[in-house]
Amino acid sequence: MVAVTYGTARVAPAAAEAATPKKGFFARLLDTIEQSQKKRAERDLARYYYLLPPDHELRAGALPPHREDELPFGR
Repeated sequence: MVAVTYGTARVAPAAAEAATPKKGFFARLLDTIEQSQKKRAERDLARYYYLLPPDHELRAGALPPHREDELPFGR
């Protein structure tokens, strides 16, 4: 007859907490697509800036739209 004892696994608490899960492939892919679409939208806004009405919030400051601090999508 064999006696087997099952106990709790002993893992160092620092090692267990230090392991942070990475984003999966599809999550990274969707993040990349999202960033690409935001950049494209900002380029389009900069290209057609002159077509915005004078009272639009992007034209109200009369600053060029290519400045990062006034783009509609935060960086």
